[in-house]
Amino acid sequence: MTAQPGSTIELKKPEQYENRTLVSEKTTTAKLPYAKKIFQNTITHYNYYFNANNRLNDIIQRAKAAYKESYTKLLPFYNYSLDVTAYDGDIDSIIYKCNAGILLHDLRNDWIDDLYFLMGKAYYFRKDFDSSAHVFQYINYAFAPKDEGYDISIGSNASNHPGVFSISEKENQSFLKKLTSYPPRRNEDLLWIAKNNIDAGKSYEAISLLEILRHDPQFPERLQPDLHEALAYWFYTQKIYDSAATHLIKAMDNAANINEKARWEFLAGQLFQISKLDELSAKYFTKSAEHTLDPVMEVYARLNSIAVSGGDTSDIIQQKIDGLLKLAHKDKFVNYRDIIYYSAAQLEAQRNNMKQAHNLLLKSVKYNAGNPEQRSLSFLLIADIEYANANYVSAKNFYDSVELGVLTNEDDKNRVSNRQPALANIAENIKTIHTQDSLQTVARMPEAERNALIKKTLRQLRKAQGLQEDAEGASTPFVNAAVQQPLGAPNIFSGAGKGEWYFNNPSLKGAGFNSFRAAWGNRPNVDNWRRLAGVNQSLAQQSAEEKNAEDSSMANENGQKNLSGNDSNTIKLENVEDAGANGDEELDEGDITFDALLKRLPLTDERLKASNNKIANALFNSGVILQNELEDYNKAIEAYETLNKRFPENQHVEESLFNLYYCYIKTGKKFSADSALNVLNTEFKNSKWTALLNDPATGKKESADPATKKYETIYNLFIEGKFEEAKAQKAIADSTYGNTYWTPQLLYIESIYYVSTRDDSTAIDKLKGITAMGNNTPLAEKAETMIDVLSRRSEIESYLTSLQITRYKDDEVTRVVDLNPVETIVDKRELKKDSVVSNPLIKQQAVGTDTSKAAVSIVRTYTFNPDEQQFVAILLNKVDPVYVNETRNAFNRFNMTQYYATQKPNVTSVKLDSNYMVVLVGPFTDAATAITYVDKVKPVTGNRIIPWLATDKYSFTMISQSNIDILQQTKDLEGYKKLIEKALPGKF
Repeated sequence: MTAQPGSTIELKKPEQYENRTLVSEKTTTAKLPYAKKIFQNTITHYNYYFNANNRLNDIIQRAKAAYKESYTKLLPFYNYSLDVTAYDGDIDSIIYKCNAGILLHDLRNDWIDDLYFLMGKAYYFRKDFDSSAHVFQYINYAFAPKDEGYDISIGSNASNHPGVFSISEKENQSFLKKLTSYPPRRNEDLLWIAKNNIDAGKSYEAISLLEILRHDPQFPERLQPDLHEALAYWFYTQKIYDSAATHLIKAMDNAANINEKARWEFLAGQLFQISKLDELSAKYFTKSAEHTLDPVMEVYARLNSIAVSGGDTSDIIQQKIDGLLKLAHKDKFVNYRDIIYYSAAQLEAQRNNMKQAHNLLLKSVKYNAGNPEQRSLSFLLIADIEYANANYVSAKNFYDSVELGVLTNEDDKNRVSNRQPALANIAENIKTIHTQDSLQTVARMPEAERNALIKKTLRQLRKAQGLQEDAEGASTPFVNAAVQQPLGAPNIFSGAGKGEWYFNNPSLKGAGFNSFRAAWGNRPNVDNWRRLAGVNQSLAQQSAEEKNAEDSSMANENGQKNLSGNDSNTIKLENVEDAGANGDEELDEGDITFDALLKRLPLTDERLKASNNKIANALFNSGVILQNELEDYNKAIEAYETLNKRFPENQHVEESLFNLYYCYIKTGKKFSADSALNVLNTEFKNSKWTALLNDPATGKKESADPATKKYETIYNLFIEGKFEEAKAQKAIADSTYGNTYWTPQLLYIESIYYVSTRDDSTAIDKLKGITAMGNNTPLAEKAETMIDVLSRRSEIESYLTSLQITRYKDDEVTRVVDLNPVETIVDKRELKKDSVVSNPLIKQQAVGTDTSKAAVSIVRTYTFNPDEQQFVAILLNKVDPVYVNETRNAFNRFNMTQYYATQKPNVTSVKLDSNYMVVLVGPFTDAATAITYVDKVKPVTGNRIIPWLATDKYSFTMISQSNIDILQQTKDLEGYKKLIEKALPGKF
């Protein structure tokens, strides 16, 4: 192995070769003859490197062919996936070929470094980043410049020209050298080391190497595009998009062909767009449209160029829309009108012109040319618009038209999947309400009008089912026209007289066709048309084909329905038949009679009561879904109010009032919430729902609700600082239970966590959730204050920074210093003096011990002296420092409002052990004053000072400075509690 460049491995030769010098050993001493070198170079190059390199290129090309671009989102940096190349069957053969080329040939030929380089790339495309790193690093070491055969430390002064720092290898730029040889691979290898580190997740190692190469004076000019490509890739992975685009532009010459260059120009446009550099974004989208050979890329490039140009004012948006619509009328883009109309609809939605956006989206669906993904995106956007406008039935219809399998965005899939079940139930409830309202409206008609309407409906139903009807409404069997001729119709099969054959006579054929259609309706051209099941199946297929054209009118019509019931002047005749699908027996062919339809009307008290119960249940169920699943509290209020107004004695009245109270609080309608609570307290004072509102704690204890328990667990995880686990469990719980079970306390502590991570926008969203619950919640005022502070965070931090204030760290053990003692403001109370409890953890000092050598052996005991200065201590059990800080701030704010500046107690915190943190207030001049403070703050701590912290997470006590020192040393909290209990029984 001594012949291997840079290798120091020594292997024992087999016994039969011990006294022989092998060929590989001769390469370290003998000179390679010129003729042999030419032979070795030729064989190694064309039999090994050339074939292996072509095979690797084929693997990359297959990966590119398998990759499908999605121009509606940010393109990946490369148009292939390493997951595809890693599982290509030929990747291992490349590594084998490189190994064979190295081992079977003289190691002094010129292609050894190329074979190693190709091997490293093969490992990279196999996603074997560790092996790739070893190979690339070997090239960097073994093929670095030598000093007469001796290694030189890379980057040292010995390896460079005087005063020049370089790690790359200086290349001979002469024309003859370029003509007769290939450049060394080591400089390219350094770039691939960085690229390998990027994909291996070693971003800091990658950028360190790239920055060195960027400023390396010997790094060759020919590799500058490769260097910029690597830098662009690094910035792209770090989401520093403006820098990524800048370097990507400088790497354009590296694109394999004109279409890939256009792709990178498209990506540069996207990166500039994300960075809000619209002018540059439009420039590179335009370049991409001009260079690309892919018509889809050109369409999206032109759409994006129009979208980012100009600005966001209404006039400019109109200009953009006009530009898009001009594209739609060009023959070149006729097959892409669905994409163009979709983009125009997005712009209309941007300026809140939802009606026009809706119409453009329907055009997008109409002109869709076999693009199921775009068709689903168009339906999805229509559904989202209808959902935002609370047209839930219409939204349900359009969501049902979305094909989840063709969507690529997981958020889109989850949104559709989460909304569909709730919307389906809402739609069914609305259908029930309108059906029963229509039936009741028909039942209230005068008998003559009612009978006329039923007969009209009967004729329509029987005609749709292919049944004939006589004057009395009775059905008659089908009789061949040759046997029973309709009155006044010509006998087309009569043999009397001479004339033209029927099928050669257009007038006779037309008369027969019209007669058939009048009797039987539009029948499909199938053999089994008499069979009702076959006819229905064929008609259903025909209806499915026409669905796209009818979706708009149906959705809009259904979308206008609300939960308040039908207009009495608007009666849907089909509701008479629909009644059978809402609890009554189903209609079959024999039931389509006058008596059967009349029977379905609520003409008796019993049927009217059943009909009203269906409406009441539908209203209540809709309200619950709107409240808990869709969180549309205004629509839920509408459903509950309609229910209680129409049916004051419905079976859901108590629960609906309870839910109304909750929805009123959510929407900030405190007066209405108080009214709902007052009705519960006066008319349903013994109801469990009333008890839950008046005493939530009791309801909580009695409840075995798994959602409540789950969110209590999440609350404790947040408080204890287990943030990642808390967020993970919260995501699962939210997907299961929605946001109904979120309490103000949980929202507040989560917002504090996001504040600590400087994610202010998320924190503000959580705090707004508290304020939306109404001003009567204990945390609403705190939430409003924190929102205001967060909106001015940078301004406040700049001011505080200029003050140069030094503060204690959260976990720093500090000695509390009396900076601002509070004077005694009450008379001394009767306290037990000289109360002493020995600390069992500190041993008594032996007689005669030299105290000068070991200070820790001094006798230390807890002592209580009521005349000594005392701190009020709030003991926090398993509370993260983030919330300890918030507790300290909360008591500071309270003290500022209750005391003059000269009397305001100081508030600090001390870490006791892994479980306990102590917030200290004071010191107070003596125990009596400290007790007065406790009596003042303890009753309002849970509902005013720290309402977000559970009561089992904190407790009060008092402690002197000397006892603090002992407690910090011994950690014997239980011993100190015994002292206080003995001195002040039952006080804490």
